[in-house]
Amino acid sequence: MILLAIGVAFFGWQAWQKLEAQQQRLASLPADVASQSALGDLQGKLESAESERNAALDSAISDLRGEFADYRGSVDETLDKVLDELSREQDTDERDWLHAEAAYLLRLANQRLQLERDVEGAAALLRTADARLLEADNPALMPVRREIASELAALQSVPKVDRTGLYLALNAQQEQIAGQPLAQDIEEITGDATIEEAPTGGWQEQLSRFGNELKDLVTVRKHDQALEALIGPEQESYLRQSVRLVLEQSQLALLKEEQDLYEASLDKVLTLIRGYYDTDVEGVQSVISRLEELKQRSIRPELPDISGSQQALATFIEHRFESRAAGQASGGQGDDA
Repeated sequence: MILLAIGVAFFGWQAWQKLEAQQQRLASLPADVASQSALGDLQGKLESAESERNAALDSAISDLRGEFADYRGSVDETLDKVLDELSREQDTDERDWLHAEAAYLLRLANQRLQLERDVEGAAALLRTADARLLEADNPALMPVRREIASELAALQSVPKVDRTGLYLALNAQQEQIAGQPLAQDIEEITGDATIEEAPTGGWQEQLSRFGNELKDLVTVRKHDQALEALIGPEQESYLRQSVRLVLEQSQLALLKEEQDLYEASLDKVLTLIRGYYDTDVEGVQSVISRLEELKQRSIRPELPDISGSQQALATFIEHRFESRAAGQASGGQGDDA
């Protein structure tokens, strides 16, 4: 009986353990089910959001494709119209294009000569325009080509100005005169003399100030007595600097093609050299001779008028279109009749 009771108790205990484990699993089952349900809801929302995003992206891409197609269609339509117009104009007469190009080149040649004074550039444009008219092969263009030939000959006769060579020549004279002696004696400066400040201001201001100082140093003697002046080191520096500045002014006038300023600057330099340098020295005489020669150079030669060919071609084109319009009008009237 005891053994039977022990056995019954043992099996009862095992059954109780199994029952308790099943109850625990049953208790945890709602939580697992709830978690799986929440996870399923979240996954559903994500899938829905992704679907909406993909749909919006597809819609935007579709709209862009539609707009691009419309724009491309508009561009193609405009291009077709332009090509049709050009084709109709070309079908009218291909030589009209050559006439228009030649007229444009002749206009450029006139502008190049008048505004930039570029003789070589203007001549090149005239030759190119003549080549276009030759290609047009129209005997009626002979007067225009005759004008072009005359204008090319006129341009070839324009004296060529070597501005670089003239500029370097003026620069060489500036270096040459810098080492030449003055005709006047140099005043001795005592040890306790004060040194004036360095010259300031532009070259015109310095030249004017130097002229005023020279007036105080010049002594005029009566009858046949020579004009003498006593120049100190500062005045000598002013004088040499003034000569250099005026020569630089002549170089600037050369580059700007200002003939009057060029000649006036060289006249001023020659006056300073003859008045204050020792003209008995061979180097000074050489500078004076060279500057006199350079002053005679024309840095702004007179340019010919090359507008005749442009006007002649414009008249030809105008008459050509008038004749064509008159022919079309008479043809239309004949059809109506």
